[in-house]
Amino acid sequence: MYHNYEIPNYMSPMMNQQVTPMPMPVPVPDPPACPGGTIYTIQPGDTMFRIANRYGIDLTELIRANPQIPNPNVIYVGQRICIPRIVIPPTPPDVFCPDGTIYIVQRGDTMFNIARRFGVTLERLIRANPQIPDPNVIDVGQKICVPVPDIPLPVGIVKVELRPERKGVLGGTAFVNIPDPTVWISTFGLPEPAKIDSKLVCYYAWVVDRDADTYFRVDLKDCGLPGIMAGYGKTKGTFVSYDEVIVTAEAVISVKKPTGPVLLRGRLVTPR
Repeated sequence: MYHNYEIPNYMSPMMNQQVTPMPMPVPVPDPPACPGGTIYTIQPGDTMFRIANRYGIDLTELIRANPQIPNPNVIYVGQRICIPRIVIPPTPPDVFCPDGTIYIVQRGDTMFNIARRFGVTLERLIRANPQIPDPNVIDVGQKICVPVPDIPLPVGIVKVELRPERKGVLGGTAFVNIPDPTVWISTFGLPEPAKIDSKLVCYYAWVVDRDADTYFRVDLKDCGLPGIMAGYGKTKGTFVSYDEVIVTAEAVISVKKPTGPVLLRGRLVTPR
């Protein structure tokens, strides 16, 4: 008897489809016991090297405390590791950078190019920033102290350190030419004026003669870097009797005299 068996079509899509098994989630091992230390959760961008630097510990010590990680070059976001001892990263002292300038690290900066830009040696820049454990690793937005330049200032020019008068403001620096009355000034960390008061619209720097109630105004402008404003001004006469530099937020453009809140202040000492 003849039976017409249907021959399977091995070329059909179902017969030729390769089934790829669903990937199994990679189990992330728990950290080992961490006596005297602390548990840290890996964040995006972390590496064992960066974590060790952040906590001021030796990389070998961190790796040894985490034997559950077979390859220290491969760690995962959300993974928990043991920081072998509780270490508080050093912070700048209360009087940060008393004899220099506070600078905010920008994208692409290195300690080397910052030192070159400000005319100081790399060694002095590193020594002025003991809160940075590894000078090869600095982060955008980080505050560093730039010491006074190695090259002395020309005769007649005075450097004025501007100290914050309000919380959240970082500081600034002014260079004042006393006999040829000229001002160069830069400020760091000034918020938008409206964040202080909705009526405020701009910032001005002032060279002040308090006894004579005389003020020379310098317009401050955004120089294209976050949180940094700068200005330049020149007038007639001299700054011999002037004794202070201040920065104020004002509600009126081109005001002749400061009326708004003072955010930065520095003493101007005329050289003898």
